[in-house]
Amino acid sequence: MVKRSSMDSPRRAGVLVLCCILASLALAQGKQELEGFSDDGLDSDEFEAPYVAPPVRPRAASDIAPPLVEPRTRKLDPLDYWDEDEFEGLPVAEDEPTFTPQEPAEFEETIVEKERVPTKKRIPYLEAAGVLFFFLYALVFWYGRKENERIALAWATEFAGTNSVLEKNFSILGFGDEPDAPSLVKEGQNTFKFYASGRRYCESLLASIVLKNRQDLLSQLLYLVVPTKDEITFQINMNEDAMEPVVFALAKKKVAKDMQRDVKDLNQFATVISPPSSRKWVADDLSVISESRDLAFDLLPEPFLDQVFGEKAFKVFAPYFVSLHFSDQFPESVHKKVLQFTFYIPKNLSEMKRLVALVPYFIDVMGRYKMGPAAKAKASAIRDKIKAEEYKEATRQRQEALQKKKSEQQTPLSGKKEEKERLRQLKKSMPKVKMSRGH
Repeated sequence: MVKRSSMDSPRRAGVLVLCCILASLALAQGKQELEGFSDDGLDSDEFEAPYVAPPVRPRAASDIAPPLVEPRTRKLDPLDYWDEDEFEGLPVAEDEPTFTPQEPAEFEETIVEKERVPTKKRIPYLEAAGVLFFFLYALVFWYGRKENERIALAWATEFAGTNSVLEKNFSILGFGDEPDAPSLVKEGQNTFKFYASGRRYCESLLASIVLKNRQDLLSQLLYLVVPTKDEITFQINMNEDAMEPVVFALAKKKVAKDMQRDVKDLNQFATVISPPSSRKWVADDLSVISESRDLAFDLLPEPFLDQVFGEKAFKVFAPYFVSLHFSDQFPESVHKKVLQFTFYIPKNLSEMKRLVALVPYFIDVMGRYKMGPAAKAKASAIRDKIKAEEYKEATRQRQEALQKKKSEQQTPLSGKKEEKERLRQLKKSMPKVKMSRGH
């Protein structure tokens, strides 16, 4: 038994060696039969190279909503290699652009630059226009105020200065009894007042200078459409015993029409005088409104018309004359006996000297004027009649106002009381009826 087993061991070893040789030959032959996977195709280094993951970059704000991009080509893995001779038309692998990591500060600056939207530069037109308008308004205000003051002072110097018309006819010039009292007072940017007193037949003279609103830019623009002139009005308060019952006016035709319609005393007492044929009369541009024709003839004698209001003489003063108004029933004034003169102020003040001289002239004329007994009685009767009608109308208005006030103050309780009393009186007046019970 022992000798037999020692002889089988070499035989088994030989058989094992033979099998290994055959297996290696078969394996070599199988590798050669698989075309495209020979040792020549790939290097061993490619299988042994480690895989390197691409660097991860931080997400930007724009990556929150993924943009639409073109599909990226997939990078071929070494194991997916294909033989170029066997397969055609496959996409060629392209290398991805490498991403270089940036520092945090540089990365933030890049994001801001990408997100910044270019905007148009805004020009502040409204602000510039507002500043320009304010500057222009201030310039016009300053210049207009100075110009109005210059015109008013020039007028006061011309007609109220030394040896002037008003200085010769009035003993007191200015507001106050002191010698250095101001003769001209500024009441507004375009309104000035002049006061004078100390003359026979009158109590005082008040001149109101109303100039254009040169300090107002909007008014200056309005004057381009509606022209306006500088104006002066003299109001003379006459003494109570120095003026007869007179209502008289002389004005340009358009102004006279408005005065006769709107001014109360002219509407009540006076009418427009038609031009007489037997004597000279005022210029065609003027209208006379008088209580009587005799009064108009007395106040406008022919020599006077030749000097001022005649057809030839008035051409010189026509641009500056507005109206005259004399009345012992002057409306809207504490003093009823008033003479009023209204003129335009020219650029050359010497052109209105003759018009300003009319003020003391008519003070003397009205102070010395005496009406006839018949005319004075007629004028007084008309005034008494109008006063009676006004008193009657005022009494009626007071009664209506009192009745209205009484009805407004009446309470609901008093109304119920009156209704109850009415019902009681109605019941009392009704006939009594006796009721009997039927059997």
